[in-house]
This record gives sequence, structure tokens and C-alpha cells, in this order.
Amino acid sequence: MRIPISLRLIIYFLSISILSIYILGTFSFNKSREALINRTFEQLISVRVEKETRFSHFIKQRKQDLKNITNHKDAKKILQEIKHPRNKEKGLFENYISDYLQANLYFKRIIFIDPLSNFRAYQLENGKYLETNTEIDLQLVQKIEPSEIYFREIKKERQSFALMMGTQIFDDNHFMGYILLEINYEPINQIMSENNQYNGLGNSGEVYLVGSDFLMRSSSRFKDNSVFNTKVETLGVTEAFRGIQGQKTIKDYRGINVLSSYKKLKEPGLNWVILAEIDYEEAMITVKSVENNIMYLSIVISLFLLGTIAAVSANITSPIRKLQHAVEDISKGEYGKPIHFKAKNEIGDLIKGFNDMTLALKDQSERLEYQQLIRTTAVINGQEQERQRLSREIHDGLAQYILAIKLKLENAFDKKGKEKEALLQETKELFSQTIKEIRNISNNLMPSVLSEFGLVTAIENLAKTINTDTALHFEFSNLIENEILNEKLNIYIYRIIQEALNNTIKHANATNFEVKLSEKENQIKLTIIDDGVGFDKNNKSCSGNGILNMKERVNLLSGQFAIEADKGNGVKIKISIPL
Repeated sequence: MRIPISLRLIIYFLSISILSIYILGTFSFNKSREALINRTFEQLISVRVEKETRFSHFIKQRKQDLKNITNHKDAKKILQEIKHPRNKEKGLFENYISDYLQANLYFKRIIFIDPLSNFRAYQLENGKYLETNTEIDLQLVQKIEPSEIYFREIKKERQSFALMMGTQIFDDNHFMGYILLEINYEPINQIMSENNQYNGLGNSGEVYLVGSDFLMRSSSRFKDNSVFNTKVETLGVTEAFRGIQGQKTIKDYRGINVLSSYKKLKEPGLNWVILAEIDYEEAMITVKSVENNIMYLSIVISLFLLGTIAAVSANITSPIRKLQHAVEDISKGEYGKPIHFKAKNEIGDLIKGFNDMTLALKDQSERLEYQQLIRTTAVINGQEQERQRLSREIHDGLAQYILAIKLKLENAFDKKGKEKEALLQETKELFSQTIKEIRNISNNLMPSVLSEFGLVTAIENLAKTINTDTALHFEFSNLIENEILNEKLNIYIYRIIQEALNNTIKHANATNFEVKLSEKENQIKLTIIDDGVGFDKNNKSCSGNGILNMKERVNLLSGQFAIEADKGNGVKIKISIPL
């Protein structure tokens, strides 16, 4: 199917424009998404670092609480008194420590252990005095070194965990026993789950802790009772436990794509990781808006470009269509119709060049028609001259011989004896002369020697005849080693030499006529020279049919024709014909 050039231009330019818009839009979208993701990760890192700092400060304060309790006289008094069971009923714990614990909700319970009383332990929980003998507590205190605060998360029964602190109590460098504090998880959970509009976590962001057993240590924003119940074995958690700190787009414990920033806590005694995450979809809301804006803007720009390209295409193709119609007119032979279009650009130059060309074609066509008329006239005149010559030769020569033969034969019928024999002998001689005349006429029309023996021999015979029958000296030089000319080339060259010879005999009044035939650079070189009166080659009246016939034959052989002629200096004709 033929597609108009205007439609092609629209398709090409619009395709390039849309491709450019797509590349630019894609690049802008990717850059915006990359910038937004980087900014979101920076916010997550900031939130994670802030939560981590607060958690570290919280642990540091609890350790300070433990030091304060250990150094207080009431703690030493309790360790002295719990050795005597009778003191249980005397309100032993209604003192500073009891008030401290009740005012401080960070601790779940406090345990005093006397190593001298068979490791019988007593605890104060929620302001009440209880007696305990828990193996876990006893095993824990055995790991406490002097002047050290022992801090660990220990596993209790039924997948229950306790976050314990412990240290030794001394009185004037005298070891008295141990004190243990169990930290409440709820304050830690409040630190992690606390959210506000300035931290950038939005509607789906959260910060949470995960223990080495991959169970949550702080509450999930999306699941109830998640502490010690929700398992989080994601890529971020596993990499954090391997000591890798980073941020990635991963699937969280719900199977949802999130932007996650993760790190292992540096708190001694805890094997926990902290993660700050936000749903990918929520983080990409701004990018979606950018994507929609790019799409709408692309559509508007594409429509604008479509109109602009259509107008430009029409402006470009309008003169081309005019050129097309003008070319069609030229193909019909209608020249000289200019295209009216003015523009100072390449198309304007093209139209101007086309107008100049069509005027030149019109002029050239007229000249070619004139030359064709001249050539046709020359051919017809040549044919008429050849007919006249042939007619004269037949009338003046052949006809006279035939008439003489007729008269001789008629006269011989009336004679007898020797007189009759004499007439018959004369008639025989006339027959011989007639045959010779017929042969001469035939040779002039088409010499048999040309077809039988070739061009060189035919020219040599022509030169011999001229030198014998006329006063003109014909000199022929042949420099062609191997005669390879075809029949058409032989005939045309021979006729050119004949035409030049006839012109010389009729008009030049020359004494010498020279023909040179050679081969050079795969071309036949023919040079014809006479020493006659010459002529003015600029005077068209002096260029007769003979020269036109020679030019026509050379043109038919795709050759080149040149003539040097001046009045009184003879004529020199140079002809080159490609083999």
C-alpha cells in the first residue's frame, strides 16, 4: 500500500517525539522514584536511630536504677533481715525500695537472694512480699561477677521470657547477697510503637524489635498479641543477625513489600535486631502522582506535537506535491510551467532550481526538435541526392550502354557476313562495359570488398580507385594491428570517409586527401585531412548535409566528432569511437 509522504512525515516525527517523551518521562519517573526511595530510607534510618538511642538510654537508666537500689541502706537491711523468717510479718518492705518500685513502672519485680540461706530467695512483686526458690533465678545469680551488672534476656517456662538485671551487694566490702530486677517489656514496647506525624512513618510505618528466636519483642502495628507470638524471619532480620546493617525493599512478616531499614542492637547481653519499615505502596504514593502527571503531560504534549507536525508536514509536502504535478506535466511534454512558491530555505532553492530546469528543458527540447528537423532534413536531402546520383549514373551510364546495345542488335539483324560479325563484336564489348558500370554502381552502394575483406582493404581499394581515376592524391595510414571492428562500425566508418571524400572532391579543390586509422585506449581514432580551400565553420550556411551526416553517424556510435576548418587552410576532422 502506497503511503503518502505527508503521512510518513507525521508518523516518523510523531514516533520520534513520542519516543523522546517516553524516554524523558521514564528517566524522570525513575529519578523521582529513586529520590523518593532514598529519602524514605533516610527517614526510616533516622527513626530507627532515634528509637535505638531511646532504647539504649532506657537500658542505661534501668542500670542506674539498679545501682541506686543496690547502694541504698534499705537493700542491705532487707538482705540482713530475710535470713530470719520471723521478720516477714513486720512490714519489712514498707520502705524506700517499695515506694520506688511502686512509683517506677519500668520494673516488674525485685528479688533478693541470700547465698547463705541455702539460696532461698525472696521477691517483692507489685508491692507485695513473696517467697521464691526459682531455679532460674538461682542459676542466674551464679553468673554474676563482682562489681558487674549482669543484663540478659532469659527464657522461662512455656516460651516466656524475662529481661533480667542483676548485681552483687556489698557492705563495707563484705559480700551480702544478690539483687535481681526484672524489666517490664511494656515501656520498651511503648518506645518502639510510639508514633507521631513528624517521623514520616505514615499509616503503615512501624518500628519493632525481634529476638534471636525470630519472635517479636515489641508490638506489631497490624497484629494483636504479637509479642513472643509473631515470628519474623525476613531477609532484613536474617541479615541483621549476620551483622549486616542496611536498607532494602523486602517482604515483611505479612508478606507485603516494604522499605526496610535494619540493624542489630549493640546493647551487651541482648541479641536483638531493630527494624523500621513502611509499606512500599504508601511510600510510592508521591511517585504515582508524578507518574500520572507525566502521563497527562505526555498526552498533552503529544497532541500538541501532532498538530504542529501535521502543519509542518503540510508546509513541507505542499511544494513537493506541486513538484510532483509539474514533473507529471513534463513527462507529458508540457515544459515551461513555473511553480509559484517563495521561501528562503532549501525547498525554495529546490523550487527555483526546478523552475530553471524546466525552462532549460523547454529550451533544450526546442533546440533538439530543431536539430532533429535539421537531421531529418539532412537525411532526406542525402537520400534525395543519393537517388539523384544513382539516377544520373543509371541514366548517363547504364541506360546509354543498354540503348547502344539495343541499337547495335537492331542494326545487326539487317546486316550479313563480316559486317554483322563486327556489330556483334561491338555489342559484346558494350555488354562488358555495361557489366562494369553495374559493378561500379553496386560498389558505390555497398562495396562487396567491405563485407568480404574488411574495412582496411575497402579503404585501400577506395584510395587506389581515387588515385587512378582522379587528380586527387589519397593517402591511407592504418595503425590497427588486429582488425576487430564489427560490421556496423565498419560500414559507418567507411561511409564517413566516403562523405568526407565527396565533400573534398566537390568543394575543397584539394590536391591531397589523407586518412589515418588507429586504436588507442580502447577507442578507434579516425583523422581525415585535406589541403583544400577550407571554410568558416562558424558560418552555418557552410555546414552542409555531408558534415551533418558524419556527425549523426558518430553520435549513433557514441563517439566524439571535432572539425578544424579555416578559410584557405583546409579541413581536419578528428573522430573518436569507443570499442
